[in-house]
Amino acid sequence: MLIAASALAIGWRAIHRLMAGEATANAEYGIGVSIVALAATFLLITYQRRVIARTGSIAINADNVHYQSDLLLNLSVIAALILDQYLGFAGADPLFGIGIAGWLLWGAWRASAAATDQLMDKEWPEEKRREFLRVASQHPELKGIHDLRTRTSGMHDFVQFHVWVAPDMTVAHAHQVMDEIEDKLRAAFPGTEILIHPDPEGHTDRDALPTEQVAKERI
Repeated sequence: MLIAASALAIGWRAIHRLMAGEATANAEYGIGVSIVALAATFLLITYQRRVIARTGSIAINADNVHYQSDLLLNLSVIAALILDQYLGFAGADPLFGIGIAGWLLWGAWRASAAATDQLMDKEWPEEKRREFLRVASQHPELKGIHDLRTRTSGMHDFVQFHVWVAPDMTVAHAHQVMDEIEDKLRAAFPGTEILIHPDPEGHTDRDALPTEQVAKERI
């Protein structure tokens, strides 16, 4: 919301300046200040991206969008001053401002959409779900998978599902099979919390989701 508000304010100010034809600031002073700001902002953005890659933080990612806008703002200041005062292109500064406002709004939308997906426990993308099922279904003693539920919270993924096993399988053997499946899944999807519930083959709960047959996923 703060990023969107900033975008609207920048856009309004840029349109006002474009219509009023206000003069641009001194080129040498503006370019000098912008270069210093560019260097500091670039270092901060680089560090934030390392933290985002390590933690998956949505809050830091949204803040990163904000500082990317600062980077673009300073680049646009330099470009606008050069175009306006050295190349005679009047109105470059507000036009750049309108472009940055639009880019900011898009960044705010992406950040809010990602946060909403996590709050609403949105399922994984279909391609990721299929790959998960492919890995899970490779165990030879697994007869089927159903009630698959996936979600992401921060940097952590969570998966729970039911599996079909032979009805006469002992508890100890079923436990061993579940451990073997979990080991393979954790190797393919590190950092994922996995919960497996074994069912005798053919059993389906009343509220079960569509069954995924092992034969369809096995390679």
